[in-house]
Amino acid sequence: MMRIVLGLLLGLLPFTLSAAPIPAGDGYQVVRVKDFNLEVFTYKPANYSHGPLLLVFHGVDRNADTYRDNAKTIADRFGMAVAAPLFDKSRFPSALYQQGGVANKKALQPQEKWIGNTAIALADQLRKDEGKPDLDYYLIGHSAGGQFLARLAPFTHHAAKRIVVANPSSWVFPTLKEDFPFGLGGATASLVNDDFLKRYLAAPLTVYLGMTDTGATNRDDSEDATEQGATRYERGLNFFRAGQALAQEKGWVLNWRLVEVPKVGHNSKRMFDAPQVKAALFGD
Repeated sequence: MMRIVLGLLLGLLPFTLSAAPIPAGDGYQVVRVKDFNLEVFTYKPANYSHGPLLLVFHGVDRNADTYRDNAKTIADRFGMAVAAPLFDKSRFPSALYQQGGVANKKALQPQEKWIGNTAIALADQLRKDEGKPDLDYYLIGHSAGGQFLARLAPFTHHAAKRIVVANPSSWVFPTLKEDFPFGLGGATASLVNDDFLKRYLAAPLTVYLGMTDTGATNRDDSEDATEQGATRYERGLNFFRAGQALAQEKGWVLNWRLVEVPKVGHNSKRMFDAPQVKAALFGD
C-alpha cells in the first residue's frame, strides 16, 4: 500500500527531488525526467573513480531495488555506478514499458510519448548530476526490461556505449513483414527506410542469452511471439540471425553482438554474475 501511495504522490510532484551525485554504497533518489518523477535505486562501489554509468531495467515484477542489488557484481567488477529506475505498473503498463509507448492500439504515437526517450533523459540527468555530462553510459535489461530495451534500440536516439538485452520474450525483428511490436511493420512502417534499417543494424546492441532459458513462466506465448521461436533462447538466436542475414544481403555493418551463457536460464542475477557479462558489455 505504501508503494502505491508513494507512486501516486510521485506522479503529482512537479519538481526534481534530487540533483545530487549517486552516493557511495546503496542509494535512492527521485529524479524528474520529462513528465515523470522516477524512483531510482542506486549503487556506487567504495572504490569508484570516474567509471561509466550503468542503467539497469527491471523485469515484470517491477522490482528495481532487486535489480540494483543484482547488478552490484557488475559495478564492483568494472567500477561502474548503477542506477535502476522503477517503472511502476500503474503509470507504465506493458504498452508503455515492455512496448515502449511507441504505438497504442496499432497507432503510432508522438515521439515525446516514447518511454525510451524518458530513459535516455534519465541517463542525461544522472550524468549531469554527477558533474560529468559526457560520462559514458551503458544500458542493461532482463526479461521485461529486455523487451523495453529491444524497443528502445531501433527507435530512440541515444549515446549509449552498449545496450544489453537479456532474455526477453520477444524482439523487434528488422523486417516490415511483421507488425510492431514484433517487427517494424504496421504502426511503425512509416518510419522505416534503408537509412532506418542501416542505423538499427549499426546500433550497439548485445543479444545476451541464457542457453537454458526454455521455461514458460511469465513468457509471452502469443502467436506473434511464438513465431519468433519456441523459447526465449531460440527467439534471441533467430533475431540475431535475422540481423546477420539482412546485413549480409545489404552489405551493411552489423554492430550487434551475440553472447551466450551456458547452464543459465531465466535468472537476472545469474546472467549479471556470469563471466560472459564482460563480453556483453565491453566485447572480447
